[in-house]
Amino acid sequence: MIKFSTKKKILSAVSFMLLAFCNTGCGEAGDEVIASGRFYELKVTLESTPTPTPIPPSVVLAVEDLVPTVIPTPEPTPTVLLVDSPYGENVERWRSDVRGALAEYGLSDEEDRFMRVMWCESRGDPDAVNAESGASGLMQHIPRYWDERARAAGFQGASPFDPIANIYASVWLLDTGGWNHWECK
Repeated sequence: MIKFSTKKKILSAVSFMLLAFCNTGCGEAGDEVIASGRFYELKVTLESTPTPTPIPPSVVLAVEDLVPTVIPTPEPTPTVLLVDSPYGENVERWRSDVRGALAEYGLSDEEDRFMRVMWCESRGDPDAVNAESGASGLMQHIPRYWDERARAAGFQGASPFDPIANIYASVWLLDTGGWNHWECK
């Protein structure tokens, strides 16, 4: 029987593991070994550590120029409406959409009245619902008429809570029947 010293046993075991490791191709995925449910990393240095070569300053500057600069994304700032309006900001925020829709139908002269009716009907809240009638949206359309009005205005399938669809359906209704569809005048 051959007796090995502890030092030789460890050296033999490490040599055997290294040989087995290199021959099985297990080291190709990053030189890791999993044994007994634990993760071990095998590091083998076959050469002496090389002396670092100094990098010329011009190369360092060129590499630094390639590093992306982080530019913070600006936070959106609310648009301040400097408008002398009795209807308030909630209604005024829809004015440009109303102006565009009215212009498409040749009804630009109805802009102020439209804004007044919107203020009266919903206070500019696109999610407004009348508890009694179920009238909904900015201009308070009654549910049983909504689908037909939305389709006629080019917004088939849209919800009365879609503010743009509600505005266009209202302008279409104004164009075909005047203001008699609204209690607020």
